[in-house]
Amino acid sequence: MYDSRKNMFIKGMLIYLRKPDIQADVYEGDWHEWFNDREITKYLVHGILPVSKEDQAKIVQEGIDNPNTLLLSIVDCNSDKHIGVISLKSIDLINRTAEIAIVIGFEKIPGAALEAMALMTEHAFERLNLNRLYAGQHEGLWKWVNALELIGYRIEGYRRQGGIRGMAYDIVLTGITAEDYFRIKKERGFLMTEDLSKLYKRKRKDNLLPTVKAFFDNLYN
Repeated sequence: MYDSRKNMFIKGMLIYLRKPDIQADVYEGDWHEWFNDREITKYLVHGILPVSKEDQAKIVQEGIDNPNTLLLSIVDCNSDKHIGVISLKSIDLINRTAEIAIVIGFEKIPGAALEAMALMTEHAFERLNLNRLYAGQHEGLWKWVNALELIGYRIEGYRRQGGIRGMAYDIVLTGITAEDYFRIKKERGFLMTEDLSKLYKRKRKDNLLPTVKAFFDNLYN
């Protein structure tokens, strides 16, 4: 039987990150099912073609083998169940940048996704010595963008009609620099806090994207 904890790489309060295990996570798990699920893929580029266990195993192995990618499984600390995946892609050690991405499967643990982002962000700046992380989110994920703001990510702009899912949608561009990270670390001691309810009370309630769009639109009118 696979012992997930023996392969723990980064430990958090709610979840821990470890190297993916194709046998346990894919062939004995439901990883491929996430990308066949209409709700999970609602705001993702996935869900266009059916994914089999064999397809998913190949994708995961390619991610593990790619020197410019760090792919980690997200595991629930209480149950040791594999609940998601997080990655750094297009790692550029010259410009010290990378793209960060996350997908959570069927198990929705409050705070788990944000903690996974915080742990990977910390690893990127503290261990990989990167200077900037960036990401792009479907405009419908504005509440998630507001949550990321709690750990230092900022809206940097948007990509007009960056994707099409029935209708064209815009993509919110977010990012965080090492300067942002170390400033927050100095203030808090770490990105997350044990009192998640207190942290979430600071979460922005409004959607900033219309304001960002209006700003750019006014530049060209």
